[in-house]
Amino acid sequence: EKAYQEGFPLYCVTSDLPGSTGVGGFIKNHPDRVIDVGVAESNMVSVAAGLAKTGLIPIVDTFAQFGVTKGNLPLTMANLSQAPVIAVFSHTGFQDAADGASHQATTYISAVSAIPQTTVINLASSKEAYEYGYQAIKKYKEATEKGETPNSVVFFLGRENFSPEAAPNLNYDWGKPQVLIPGEDLVIVATGSLVTKAIVAQRILADEGIHATVVNHAFVNEPDGDLFKELVEKNKGRLVTIEDHQVKNGMGAMLCRTLAQLGTDYKAKCLGIDGHFGRSAYQADHLYERYGLSAAAICQAAHQLL
Repeated sequence: EKAYQEGFPLYCVTSDLPGSTGVGGFIKNHPDRVIDVGVAESNMVSVAAGLAKTGLIPIVDTFAQFGVTKGNLPLTMANLSQAPVIAVFSHTGFQDAADGASHQATTYISAVSAIPQTTVINLASSKEAYEYGYQAIKKYKEATEKGETPNSVVFFLGRENFSPEAAPNLNYDWGKPQVLIPGEDLVIVATGSLVTKAIVAQRILADEGIHATVVNHAFVNEPDGDLFKELVEKNKGRLVTIEDHQVKNGMGAMLCRTLAQLGTDYKAKCLGIDGHFGRSAYQADHLYERYGLSAAAICQAAHQLL
C-alpha cells in the first residue's frame, strides 16, 4: 500500500486466494489494480509476465504448494523473457496443516532457488514482509529506470508461527541475515516459520550454560557466505540449521555448500523433513513435533555437536 501511494505502478494478479495470502486488503482498496484469474496458477504468472512487459510491477499470490509447482515453468519463462515478477506464496511447509500432504509445500525452497535471476526470501514476521516487500518493489523500479532487468523475487511465508517481529530493533538490510541473539558456543540458523523455535531453543540451552547465536536467514538462496563463515568460526565451528522443508536441497544444504566453498572448518546438524510427505493435523506445531522440528530437537542437535 505504501509503495502504491508513492506512485509505484503495482498490479496484482491473483488466483482466487487473496484473503488467505495477505494481499486481500490492497485488492479491496484498489479493485482497478487487480486481475483474478481463478484457480489457474500457471496462467497467473504468465499474465503477470505480460504486465511486466508493459512497464507495470506485477505481484502474484497463491499458496506455496501451487505457486512452486504450477508456477515453476512460467516463473522460469518470465525471467528468460526479461519480464520478472514479485510473488507472494503463503502456507509454506506444514503451515497448511489441516489440508494435508497435497497442500503442504515441503520442497518450496528447492523448487525455485535455482531458477536464474530469482531471489528467494523466506519470511519469519510481518515486519520482514513489510520491509523487504517495499524494498523489492523499489529495487524493481530502480532497475527498470536504469534499463536493467531486476530479479524476480519470491516471498514465502507461513500462517501459524508468524510473529509481528522476530526481535526488536533489527536492521532489514537487503540480503543480510539477522543475528537475533549473540552467543559463543554454536550457531543456530533458522528460516521462516521455525525462527521462533530457534529462539525458544536458545533460552533452553542458555539455562544449561550453553550460549548459542541465533540467526534469522531469510535470503535462503543467496547466503552471505563471509558473514556466516565469521559467525560459525566465532562459535567454535558448530552449526545447527532448521527449516520446514526437505533436508535435501534446502536452506541448510545451500548454506553448508557455501561454507564449504569458503574453506570453513565446521561441523553441522541440518534439521528438516527427512524424505517424507506431511499429513493432516489440527496445527502445524503438531507436525513439527511429529517430524522433529521442535525446540527440543534443536537442543538435541546442539548437544550432539558439543
